[in-house]
Amino acid sequence: MPKRHGLTLIELLISMALLVCLCFFGVPWGAMLYQRNQLQVREKEIITALYYARNTALLRGVRLALTPLPDSNDWSQGMILFVDNKNHQFHTGCELLHQWHWPQSSITLGWHGFHSKDYLLFSSELKRMVTSGHFLLQNPQSEPIKLVVNRFGRVLRQQNL
Repeated sequence: MPKRHGLTLIELLISMALLVCLCFFGVPWGAMLYQRNQLQVREKEIITALYYARNTALLRGVRLALTPLPDSNDWSQGMILFVDNKNHQFHTGCELLHQWHWPQSSITLGWHGFHSKDYLLFSSELKRMVTSGHFLLQNPQSEPIKLVVNRFGRVLRQQNL
């Protein structure tokens, strides 16, 4: 009798069942891991933007404003940094220094400031460096993250709110 190579039907069924179980449990776990990673990436982008704004205000010697994008007025879409004016709103005559755009996602971002929810001010004077407050990042699958900005422009991360 010739020697046969391959798997039996039972071995194939067992291996297929194991593969289905791995996919069944692995896909939701992978999606949760992806959402958490996206939240961490957005957090790092915001911290980098805050430090960039603080340092630019110190180096240039002018007061800067950080606001949500003018078209959407939603922090979740992105934000812009410009030389501040009296009403703290960007218009065509303002000097735009940088803008951050974020792709559409389930991450919501909100600013809750001491004086305003619409802007942050960065001064070149150390006595009144930044408008203090906090950013709140959240998505439906992860715990919210609170980024507290003190008046010197330092960022403290709080989780498990």
